[in-house]
Amino acid sequence: MEGILQLLEWHHLLMLVIGVLLGIIVGALPGLTPTMGVALCIPFTFSLPATDGLILLGGIFCGSVFGGSIPSILFNVPGAPASVATTFDGYPMAQQGKARKALELATISSATGGLVGMLLLLFFAPILTAFSLQFGPAQTLWIAIFGIAVIAAISEGSITKNFIGGGIGILLAMIGISTFTGTARFTFGSDALIGGLHIVAVLIGLFAFPQALRLIEDLTSRLRANHTMKTDSKSTIRQSFKDVFRRPKAVSIGSGVGAFIGMIPGAGGNIASILAYNEAKRFSKNKQSFGKGNKEGVIASESANNALVGGSLVPLLTLGIPGSPTAAIFLGGLLIHGIWPGSHLFVENASVAYVFLYSMIAAQLALLVLGLASIRFVSKLAHIPAYFMAPVILSFCIIGAFTTQNSLFDVYTVVIVGMAMYFLHKFNFSAAPIALGFILGPIAEEGLLQGLQIGSASGSMWAFFFGGWWNIILIGFVVLTIALSIKQQLKQRKQRRKTHKGSLHLKHFVSFHASLVLFPLVLTLAGFYYVLQLPFEQRLLPQITLLAMIMLLAIEYGKAVLTPSKFEAKLINVPSLLFISWICLISLSTNILGFYMQVILLMISVPLYVYIQKKDGCANLSKIVIVATLFTAAMYLVFTTFIRAPLPIYPFFIDYFL
Repeated sequence: MEGILQLLEWHHLLMLVIGVLLGIIVGALPGLTPTMGVALCIPFTFSLPATDGLILLGGIFCGSVFGGSIPSILFNVPGAPASVATTFDGYPMAQQGKARKALELATISSATGGLVGMLLLLFFAPILTAFSLQFGPAQTLWIAIFGIAVIAAISEGSITKNFIGGGIGILLAMIGISTFTGTARFTFGSDALIGGLHIVAVLIGLFAFPQALRLIEDLTSRLRANHTMKTDSKSTIRQSFKDVFRRPKAVSIGSGVGAFIGMIPGAGGNIASILAYNEAKRFSKNKQSFGKGNKEGVIASESANNALVGGSLVPLLTLGIPGSPTAAIFLGGLLIHGIWPGSHLFVENASVAYVFLYSMIAAQLALLVLGLASIRFVSKLAHIPAYFMAPVILSFCIIGAFTTQNSLFDVYTVVIVGMAMYFLHKFNFSAAPIALGFILGPIAEEGLLQGLQIGSASGSMWAFFFGGWWNIILIGFVVLTIALSIKQQLKQRKQRRKTHKGSLHLKHFVSFHASLVLFPLVLTLAGFYYVLQLPFEQRLLPQITLLAMIMLLAIEYGKAVLTPSKFEAKLINVPSLLFISWICLISLSTNILGFYMQVILLMISVPLYVYIQKKDGCANLSKIVIVATLFTAAMYLVFTTFIRAPLPIYPFFIDYFL
């Protein structure tokens, strides 16, 4: 009771509201993750009392996890790695004119999931901690494999292509210094690659950059020139509350899975929403509508995201072991204020600990109020014309990638990965499996190599990886997920055969379609040969991944031979390709043009292209110039004046004279 009364003091409530609001803004900006938000704000808590500082950091943690849903729903751009699953149904809802409804569902389910996670933290922390400690390297490996299997099963397209995408993600994650051996690999003599590819740059490249390119490509269509979304349909908060609470299955699955995954140290909290989405789909009576704007998809993924916050704090506060990357940064915040987590936390620092726990519950209510209040304004962003929205997204991609590590290499990573994903999308590859492969690859490798050492020392590696109830249950989940996906694929293939009967001809083996599969197959075989020359610890997971990809590409080649004319309808036309190449060239020229010249060129080039094409509804020249100037000035004010990001401001020739 004393803790609650202390929380009601005005300075505690003020810190809570500021923290949640800052967190929502951080989460809503692509490129700024919850981990970065908490890390950036830790220095500002130095001068604050310990309780105020922790309340501020906790508010940012909660708010940023929810904030990631905003760009996920409006622009198909995950604001945070954990928001990937929200794009599956959130963005289709926005495209159908239900952006406001999707945001309301995300807000309410986020607050509900967060409340469940915090109550579990408050009342069951010791019991849940003992439970989570039963998970070791073997279980972590199976959870990582389960995560990739789930995302391959639920993403659009064929399951073989989704697994190939997961393999690509794992291989990208292997670039740079291995966390296990401490030695570099796959750098090909480049110093820039020694540090590996940063997760923020890769995620922006996979989701945001190609989305902007697709918006530009769509501008060639007269129908898409005016608006990217349909007019927003009416939605009331009362109805949205009913929508959430009439779907208790989705809320309970999301909250349960999120809290459970959050409690497992090292499991990678980013997969919680993916797993929750998959289970909600598995137990839904309306499976076919998932991925097309199903409300349950948004509810399950968002409730899981925020339940994860409470779950990840369980091992952190009771054992000092963080359950997620953001919780690891949060641990730094605790130590800075002289608070050591563990069994003595609630004895030696009881006054601080209980006020903090109550504040995390109150943060969910603050998130609900602030989130719902902001939806009216935020949802209007969906109606910005595509010819202005595309360069805005590109500008945020560049600034988001650069400010992560103040590195131009991250900008190049975004553009190259984004262009590759744009073309992969033409061949029905989905970004989500690649993203999850990139996130889970290092976790799987660490679990595999640690497990091999422990299993070898204990006398039986087979028993270590395949024995015990938890291993058997997780392996069962993996097998069940893959089996159900194959069954669904075979069912769809059987239906397609009724309308299209494939025939085998010799010319199909060297057709254009088959050649496009044959080329990466040969490349993968060459990569497999190259990997064989690396030391055992460095090559084991890449070798397994490449072997699996060779088999999957062989299957795709067989399908290409039997059905040689599947992809041609998605090929891009030449004028669009030339213009997109020009946009990518500008995006790669930060060091030559300077960031603000780059932004103004992007802001003028895209609407001018539409204007020259004489598409109906495009802005006139004066409006284009005014919008481009105001947006560039706003970017300068925020990133150079306030944040003081060390961007290349001027073009190289001005720097030469200066």
